[in-house]
Order: sequence, then C-alpha cells, then structure tokens
Amino acid sequence: MATVFIYNKRYPVPRKVSAYGDKNLTYTFSGNTLPTKPLIPILTKILNEANKFLKEDSFNYVLINRYKDGYDKIRSHKDNEKDMDPESAIVTFSFGAERTMIFKRPNFDSVKIPLKNGSVLVMNPPTNEFWFHEIPSEKNIKDVRISLTFRKNLSEKVNVDKNEF
Repeated sequence: MATVFIYNKRYPVPRKVSAYGDKNLTYTFSGNTLPTKPLIPILTKILNEANKFLKEDSFNYVLINRYKDGYDKIRSHKDNEKDMDPESAIVTFSFGAERTMIFKRPNFDSVKIPLKNGSVLVMNPPTNEFWFHEIPSEKNIKDVRISLTFRKNLSEKVNVDKNEF
C-alpha cells in the first residue's frame, strides 16, 4: 500500500493511485515517486479530448485515482509538485459515484462542487496557487469513483536537465 509523508509522519494513501503518460515521466508527491506507465488507447483518446477542449497540446500525463467508496478520500492540498507545470490547467474527468470537491482559501467561503458521473472539472491557473482542494469522506457513498486528472508533466525535461550537468 502506498503511503504519504505529512508533517514528518507516514500515512496510508486512502485511495488507489496509478499514473500514465509519456515515456520517462515521473510524479513525486508526499515522499512517493510514481513512474508512468505507457498510455493505453482509451487514455490517449481522453487526453487528446482534454487538449482539444482547452485548445492546447500540453497534456502528457494522467493521474488516476480510484475511490472504492465514500471512506476513500484526498486531504486538503494544492497540486504544487515540482514535476507539474504551474502555468498549465489541470483537467479532471469523473466516473462513477458522485463525490464533492471542496475548495478552501483563507478569508473566503468554501466552495463545494459536485463531481457527477461524466463531469469535467477544469482548474485554470492561478486557481491552484491560491485555493486548496479536497475530496472529503462521505460515508453514505457505497460505490466506486474513478478520476482521471490530466496535467502537463515537466519531469522528463527536469531529468534531462539534471543529466546534462
């Protein structure tokens, strides 16, 4: 089971996580590094749709989260990992059980967004710079939710740069 490192303590990741993308990409979060698996045809098709939707050709990576039920969650966070392009949008496709995403920012009211089956959520910059977001526990939910989160991953470039020195 994957773990996360938060405030000098290790905790189990309360969901299943997998990564797909271009060759040699990695994703590092909370002390974990996930190498990417090669994109499969259905993920390539959805990635291409995400790029068309935003009229850019920058997405090269997808993080898949599987929430088995309402007990699985993701704590309040910002997607500010060094591997991800902070100038690129983040696009999430949701499938399965409806879950709620909550956006929080100091001195502002929280914003709750229902993520219904088949919905698409786009976080354009600078949203992620100022707002935390989470998928909290919702104990009444008994079904699976799958999220596909597309991003521009810079790790290949970072790794190449490191090798050049």
